[in-house]
Amino acid sequence: MNLLAKDKMLEDSPFKNIILPIDIYDKHCVQAVLPVALNYVSGFESKLHFLYVIPDFGMKMIEDYLPKHWIKDQKDKYEEQLKSLITKYIPNEISVSTHVSRGAIYDRVINFANENKADLIIISAVRPQIRDYMLGSNASKIVRHAGVSVLVVRK
Repeated sequence: MNLLAKDKMLEDSPFKNIILPIDIYDKHCVQAVLPVALNYVSGFESKLHFLYVIPDFGMKMIEDYLPKHWIKDQKDKYEEQLKSLITKYIPNEISVSTHVSRGAIYDRVINFANENKADLIIISAVRPQIRDYMLGSNASKIVRHAGVSVLVVRK
């Protein structure tokens, strides 16, 4: 393939913005999803958006008992952990951004994808459990409700 044809193919790339919701503490998730995401990002010269969602407590009154800057401190902590992960695993030539959000995981992933004009969401489903089939997991909710393509990676 000549360079002109390759440039045209990349220009028409269907995946310019890829969202990678990640659970920093789930090493199986990270090990399963990162190589796949890197292949897509490298192949299509996409921007990779790492997203970590801090789950809500479900009740506002619980937050009233937390230290005043707890939410900001948590966001800063997870932002640093994402940056550390990127430094360790992501080559410098890949365009990356980090985002820490708070709320229902599936809801924040879908909203973030819409707000950032995502073309693809890559999620991990490496340890499905029987309760996921009965209650519905975040992964299945993202697949059902996202307005863009979703790639589910299983190990």
